Amino acid sequence: MIGHIYIYGEVGKQVTLDTVLKEISPKNDSYIVHIISPGGDVFEGYAIYNAIKNTGKNITVHIEGVCASIATLIAATGSKIIMNTKSQFMIHNPKVTSVSGDHKELRNVAAQLERIKTQLIESWLGRTTLSKEQLSAMYDNTTWLNPEEAKNLGFVDDVQEVLKAVASADFKYYKHMEDKKSILKNITGMLYQLFGNEAEPKNMTDTLSDGKAITIQSEDGDWVGKKVTLEDGSPLPAGEHTLASGRKITVDESGTIATVTEPEAKQEEEPENTQEMEALKKLEAAEARIKELESALEAQSATAAKAEAKAKTFENKLNIELPTLKAEIDKLKNTTVGDTSAPAKATKLPFEAGKQVADNPLANFFIEKVRNVRNTD
Repeated sequence: MIGHIYIYGEVGKQVTLDTVLKEISPKNDSYIVHIISPGGDVFEGYAIYNAIKNTGKNITVHIEGVCASIATLIAATGSKIIMNTKSQFMIHNPKVTSVSGDHKELRNVAAQLERIKTQLIESWLGRTTLSKEQLSAMYDNTTWLNPEEAKNLGFVDDVQEVLKAVASADFKYYKHMEDKKSILKNITGMLYQLFGNEAEPKNMTDTLSDGKAITIQSEDGDWVGKKVTLEDGSPLPAGEHTLASGRKITVDESGTIATVTEPEAKQEEEPENTQEMEALKKLEAAEARIKELESALEAQSATAAKAEAKAKTFENKLNIELPTLKAEIDKLKNTTVGDTSAPAKATKLPFEAGKQVADNPLANFFIEKVRNVRNTD
């Protein structure tokens, strides 16, 4: 069974590792990778490249419009690369849109970009007729190639005369993307920007479930009543045929499509190992909580250690200062100010007894009071 992987849009936005993984199934024994992409995020492109390569299946790549920048690395997954006549192939040096930092950080960014460039070049060494130096120069100069140029240099293996119709893409797997009209509008706009009105398809191509390519002679997108032929131009045999997308067509004896039956929508598969996933989530939550508690415990231990160190310092200081302080207190206790005995009583008046002090009433009053006190004692 042939599987289909659609790289329709910008890598990292419309096209992600998640959208690609949804199109990979163990039931498929080979894949056709359809590319209409201006490129995008380098590391998302790496992941998509590895995911496709890791299937271990035979990969055929159809470049159906523009294939630029990191999308060319995804194209390199194919053991055979086919490019439509109305398409373009572009390679250039990896770049960053915005960066800030000091001179060391900027040097690191430049070194990383150089490593990415080397990996991109290595994906084409041996496949093309070009040397590493020639490929490096093409990346430096942002090189655009038409189908014949890409084929002559070895980037692609074959060129088809007809343009793969965007309308033939199986959109039922793209619930995560924009609606069909929006996607078609974006892709058509990209083609018109590159090629103008020449990008409008005159014929439509698709692939049968056995991998054979067919051509439908339709300019309006409607298949019923239109002639259908094989890749070599011979009429498709009469009868019912199933396309790789699951669509079925009935062909009459004249090689004209009589009916078109759309495939039934795939039932969304229930996620496997639900209990294991739930247990894993709980385990992760528990591990996160343990780490949180360990961090809190470490913080408390650090605080306790600081408090213990402060207490030890205070104790040492107290042991040193306490004897000196005690000596000072004892010294203070043994120290008195002046004579502590009771003052002696006066035995002699400062004047002669019985002698009055003339012309000084206050002095005479004082003398009289002193006499009275002594007589009392």
